[in-house]
Amino acid sequence: MNWPDRDRAGRIARVELRRTWRSLRASNRGILLVLGGLVMVPLYSLAIGAMAYLGGGEIRTAAPGDVRLATTGIVVGLLGLTGFVVLQRTVKRTGEPDAADGLLTTVRYEDALAGLLAAEFGRLLAVAALPLTALTVGVTVGSGLPLLGLAVMATSVLVVLFGLLASYAVGLSLKLVVARSAFVARHRAVLGGLASLGIVLAWLVAWGTDSVQLALLRAATNSPLSWLGELVLLAVPSVGAAPLAAAVAAAVVLGGLPVAGLACLWLAERVWYGDAVQPDHEFDADGRSLSDRLLAGRVSTATRVVAGKSWRRARRAPLTVQFAVAPAFLLVVQLQTLLLERTVPPTLPLTAGLATAAAAGAAFTLNPLGGEERVLPLTLTADVSGRQFVTGLALAGLLPGVGLATLFVVGFGLAAGTPPATLAAAVTTALVATLAAPWVAAAAGVIFPKFEASTVRGKSVTVPSGFAFGFYLAVLGTVAAPGAGAVAVSTLAPSLVPVGTAALLVGGVTATLLLAAVAAPMGYLYAANRVGTYRLE
Repeated sequence: MNWPDRDRAGRIARVELRRTWRSLRASNRGILLVLGGLVMVPLYSLAIGAMAYLGGGEIRTAAPGDVRLATTGIVVGLLGLTGFVVLQRTVKRTGEPDAADGLLTTVRYEDALAGLLAAEFGRLLAVAALPLTALTVGVTVGSGLPLLGLAVMATSVLVVLFGLLASYAVGLSLKLVVARSAFVARHRAVLGGLASLGIVLAWLVAWGTDSVQLALLRAATNSPLSWLGELVLLAVPSVGAAPLAAAVAAAVVLGGLPVAGLACLWLAERVWYGDAVQPDHEFDADGRSLSDRLLAGRVSTATRVVAGKSWRRARRAPLTVQFAVAPAFLLVVQLQTLLLERTVPPTLPLTAGLATAAAAGAAFTLNPLGGEERVLPLTLTADVSGRQFVTGLALAGLLPGVGLATLFVVGFGLAAGTPPATLAAAVTTALVATLAAPWVAAAAGVIFPKFEASTVRGKSVTVPSGFAFGFYLAVLGTVAAPGAGAVAVSTLAPSLVPVGTAALLVGGVTATLLLAAVAAPMGYLYAANRVGTYRLE
């Protein structure tokens, strides 16, 4: 193991930063990110500067405990945000260099790693420079203590740098586990989904209410994390800082930088040069797949094969269907109530059912043609009709969707104490929406097809068009609106119903059934005809 060459590492870092800039300019999503950053970062910086100015003005008279709470909050926020961003980027994208075969046979891996880390630090500074400057200037002007501003800036940069190296090492460790463990490699999609769900739940709990945030900050203040804040408090005469704690924190962080750097070097060598395990995907001619057990003898062979192909592809390449979880964000606020107040919101059962319906419909049928990617010519020339193809895609989402929608609505409904009539209407509405969703999505997907690949987590994936997603949600929302509205009104404001609750629920569900009976067949026939008659130019 050799120390990196500064010149080579610098050139690699510059190339990486140029590639990042070019990739942002080359896609609509990247341009929107840049424009959003140019608007939001200055706005956040102004807010941070204003709060820092007000806080600096109060720092001389504030209680020492409150000052320590504020400095600990800054340290924890910077360390947590840096760690989260760098960790997920390392696992998904920056943990290995692009064109590794060429780069690692041209330069030493130490130089490549140093260049990647320098580029990542440059990206972090590009986003954080203005907010950190606003924080420093606001604290300095508000408090009238120049040394305080310098202490805030120096401590912030130190925390960001330490968080970068430590998180990159953790990310490389996770990649090493995936590369060495056949079990983890085989089930990484499920494990990654569970980890993502755990992170979301932790975020909901941590940032759900001010009381929870305050409790977490007080716990951090009583932990060694607060010692980093003592580095800042040394510049505040009115607060009795702890010099020993500040010295220990400085020694740990400064000493931890080379240790984390060496850990990154050791891990990078094993991740980049090691042979990853290859999970067995042996074909068993006598075995029966899930699609065989569920669909054999019930649908045509071609339809069953399309459904089975869709499930296998989703299991092996979950990025191809990850967009389908977008409707789950409708549940964020209600899940916060569930987790923090331990009560089930009355509208959660139906919302969960409709979110499941939307996800099940979008997962496989929202881009029927573009989703085939490079095998589209084979699909179009195979002995599969348009109706069989669309039906197979729809069944791939319908079979799990019906079960999950029923489970969520009934489970949350019973937990919330929903009246039987309202619960029955909610279950029916959710099931009707689930049954109609794939056919509506298929029509939206052939009206607004998308064949161009997008970069998702560092990989090239063809995802549905945003126009298709919007059109699909608009039509599906129209179908579900009468039943969902009747359930919502009978749950939240039954006194406002001019007719009986039973009549309202029956009328709403009936209207949803009629709309679905029109939208689903029309979507199916239109999509099947477009797929069956589609020809490559």
